[in-house]
Amino acid sequence: MAAATKQELDQSKAVNIFTFKDVKTQPDPYYTYPESLRAGKIPLIIDNGSYQCKAGWASDKEPRLIFKNVMAKGRGKKETDVQIGNDISNIEVVRWLLKTQFDGQVVTHYDMQEQMFDYLFSHLGISTEGRVDHPIVMTEAVCNPNYCRQNMSELLFECYHVPKVGYGVDALFSLHHNRPKAALDHAMLVCSGFHTTHILPLVAGRLDAANCKRINLGGWQATGYMHRLFQLKYPAHFAAITLTRSEELLYDHGYIAVDYMEELHRWSDLSYYHRNVHKIQLPFTPLPTSSVSAEDKEKRKQQAGRRLQEINAKRREQKLAAEQEKLQQLLSIQELMEDEDDDSFLKALEECGFSSANELQVAINKLSLSIQRTKEKMLQPEEGQTSRATPELDKQQRAEREAIVGNLRRQRQEIVETRQQRRQRRQEVAKRKSHAAQERMKILTQLAQSERRRGKEDTFGMNEEDWNVYKAISKEGDSDSEQEQERLNQIDQLLREHDPDFEKDFGNGQDMDVTFDIAEYYQLHLGVERCRVPELLFQPSLLGMDQAGVTETMDYVLNKYPADIQDKLVQNVFLTGGNTLYPNLQSRMEQELQAIRPFQSTFQVFTAKNPVLDPWYGAKSMATDPARSAQMFVTRAEYLEKGAEYLKEHQASNIYIATPK
Repeated sequence: MAAATKQELDQSKAVNIFTFKDVKTQPDPYYTYPESLRAGKIPLIIDNGSYQCKAGWASDKEPRLIFKNVMAKGRGKKETDVQIGNDISNIEVVRWLLKTQFDGQVVTHYDMQEQMFDYLFSHLGISTEGRVDHPIVMTEAVCNPNYCRQNMSELLFECYHVPKVGYGVDALFSLHHNRPKAALDHAMLVCSGFHTTHILPLVAGRLDAANCKRINLGGWQATGYMHRLFQLKYPAHFAAITLTRSEELLYDHGYIAVDYMEELHRWSDLSYYHRNVHKIQLPFTPLPTSSVSAEDKEKRKQQAGRRLQEINAKRREQKLAAEQEKLQQLLSIQELMEDEDDDSFLKALEECGFSSANELQVAINKLSLSIQRTKEKMLQPEEGQTSRATPELDKQQRAEREAIVGNLRRQRQEIVETRQQRRQRRQEVAKRKSHAAQERMKILTQLAQSERRRGKEDTFGMNEEDWNVYKAISKEGDSDSEQEQERLNQIDQLLREHDPDFEKDFGNGQDMDVTFDIAEYYQLHLGVERCRVPELLFQPSLLGMDQAGVTETMDYVLNKYPADIQDKLVQNVFLTGGNTLYPNLQSRMEQELQAIRPFQSTFQVFTAKNPVLDPWYGAKSMATDPARSAQMFVTRAEYLEKGAEYLKEHQASNIYIATPK
């Protein structure tokens, strides 16, 4: 593995640094409902996905509404007091309150679906009383159960009184928009969405539902995997790594590796890592920097010195007053002796703790001497002020200070060099082929051989020479001690007070090679995760799922057909769905097909131009084509006659199999 040079490391610090977008959604506007839309009976196109809902008129170029298919309702709130889609500005705040009408990819909660429809119709401006007088084209899940379609049709026909409804599969709508000719022939669709991934064979322009296969893996599982990886990798930033940000990491920075094992080998190269790692900068507050000038620092020192002198002077005054009071008390006792009042004198001596007049005289002499010395100290600054200001004494003080500072710097340098040597020894021991590691293994090998010669009983530690072995292999001397750190802190504190160049030479007092960069501490390094998480499409076992990947499932589906049909299917392999937005996915699919197809066989892989919006575009084009729209709509009369589960089959629909009675 090639080592990264210092220049490469310095360059990598300045490149590939990103920030989270943290996009705040804006509430959807309320559109007008002009007479042209009302009178023209323009169809309403709704791509009802499990992640996002896209809705708009068939006469629009783009969908008017795009919002997440979720709602948040607080506990104890009214049924109408809910937030839906883009009304939720920060989804992480109310994530524990989020609900959806979907169970996987299938709509199962129709009271929530009704609230979604209310939100959608009101924002589109539909103001007709008690009805939506427009045909509706909706997407539904592959092989949607009849019971679910029945509930959806009942909701639309009975609650909103729509004139007619058409259902279709989003992947087939996307194929008709991108490759209309291929949609009428054989094709193999790979549709990876928010919750599931489908392999859909299309034979002679119709969906072969019997051989469709589903993988229970999509964007939701990949986002959760990225979320868990980074919360384990950066436990200190646990709260900053949200599901929304994990989704951004996945789709803005992830990619599909054309050769996954080769890509892992590249990421093991340190220089490749530094060139390709994406660093995500989290917001942080910079450490406060000292903006105090040298003059201000000197003034502060002088002020602190004056305050200290004032405190000492006050203490001397208090001590002098106490000693004078004590001396007066002892002198009064001595006067009793001079007045020959023996009883009072002896009683006073006993109360003061003296046994004789000699002890009293000694105490009086000591107090007198102490009072005299205290008075001299109180007068000393005033008397010696002119003498300390002489140039000779000033030079002597500077020389003494420089000597002290030089000694402190040497002590600090010795501690720092000792730490660096320990750190280097730890790094050498960690390397398997280093001399230190080999010496340690040699000692352990010799010890093991001697133990064999002794017998099966483990007697290590019973002999004095075993202590020498322990000291030779022990790492105890390679760690920094607390006493050493305390000594270093004391030296730094003294240098800050007496060395004016300390801040310039040593900064905040940390070692020069271990300076703390707070900006780098608040960075998330997105390295091998860029290709590891998207690899779930091909290897669900990375997530612990006992399911086949896309390649194995496609091979299984192809083997259900004869060789001539297989050749036709692989000529139109079509990738669509929001979870196919990764770069290099088409190249990877081509390589995987080359591995599973016979030698020298041909195939073609195509990708949707806009995997997210193409289903809406495809449904819109079919709804506005008179020839095809006549085949896709179920009218209210047919709903009443044939039942709510009835589906009119067309080129982009599921296969309808009536529920046995």
